Amino acid sequence: MSVAKREFIHQRFARSGSRDARYAYTSLLNRFERSVSDCKTGSVLPHHVEDFFYGPGGLADTCQRQTLGKYRNDLKQFFAWVHRRGGNPLSADALLDGIPDKSTRVNRNRYRMTRDELRQLLSHAEHPRDAALICFVACTGVRISEAKGMRIGDVSFTKGELYVTIPKTHEEITYPLASDLEAQLRQWQTFYAEQVGRLKRTHYLFPAFKRRTFAEGGGLTPAGLLNPEAEISQPTKVLRPIADRAEIELEEGDGWHTLRRSFARILYDDCVSLGHDAALRIVQAALNHKSVLTTERYLGLDLERQRFHTMVKGKPFLTLGEDAGKIVSLTDRRAGNG
Repeated sequence: MSVAKREFIHQRFARSGSRDARYAYTSLLNRFERSVSDCKTGSVLPHHVEDFFYGPGGLADTCQRQTLGKYRNDLKQFFAWVHRRGGNPLSADALLDGIPDKSTRVNRNRYRMTRDELRQLLSHAEHPRDAALICFVACTGVRISEAKGMRIGDVSFTKGELYVTIPKTHEEITYPLASDLEAQLRQWQTFYAEQVGRLKRTHYLFPAFKRRTFAEGGGLTPAGLLNPEAEISQPTKVLRPIADRAEIELEEGDGWHTLRRSFARILYDDCVSLGHDAALRIVQAALNHKSVLTTERYLGLDLERQRFHTMVKGKPFLTLGEDAGKIVSLTDRRAGNG
């Protein structure tokens, strides 16, 4: 198992695999290797995989439900690779038969914030870095993994542009810089420079805090010191306390992606109100989605269903615009009275 794991990781990411994706695969396969005690790949059976997900101490005990679906797909790719090389006679589908495709998906209308709620969230950020990060995600709709990797040099106030690198493909996307986001970033960078000195282009735009250590004169170093050479490692721990202070209730699975969905919904409604025929395609381009179906999921079709109910329930549909006095009921027509 350990040999197959190393070869799979090397071959998959030898050309263009991102560092984050490589780490995620390695972490998952290391955990699976420990669960089966580094046995031979040919001896892995479906019950081993099912126990890995749902047994005592399995993934389901420590992971959020929507994350399990991603782990299932990652593990499926590994076992498909093993099967192609004769490492296990069972196919990936056979090994993962006990982990249904949609068993880990949360089928509900995900929470989306209004503009007022986003401003409320922003106003309860106690540190300028956190306020700038919230504003950045809310005004661009980028993923948190993309936002936390931003550098000082990725912001051009002169051109009014942001240059965001997509970790999966290493592609650089240019985003427009909204005026309120520009004001927030300028304010943040002024504070940032006062804390660490002159900012370099390679410094992280949203840096991590330094760990507290013992100072030479005794005691611990001050809390809240910025480390411009390190990115935020646990962004979820940044957002949730701010949401609690703002009295915005985030359910399980809600987090930074909630801001991305909120951005998508607000942008779509703005496009519709302005009369854009291609509102959906505009949002798709803004979110950098390959499929428009993914964009529709982000927008939340339940909202459209609610509007549909409001438009139709208890109101005429086929007879809309007709003179009610000219309409003959089907009963009267059959009776020959029409």
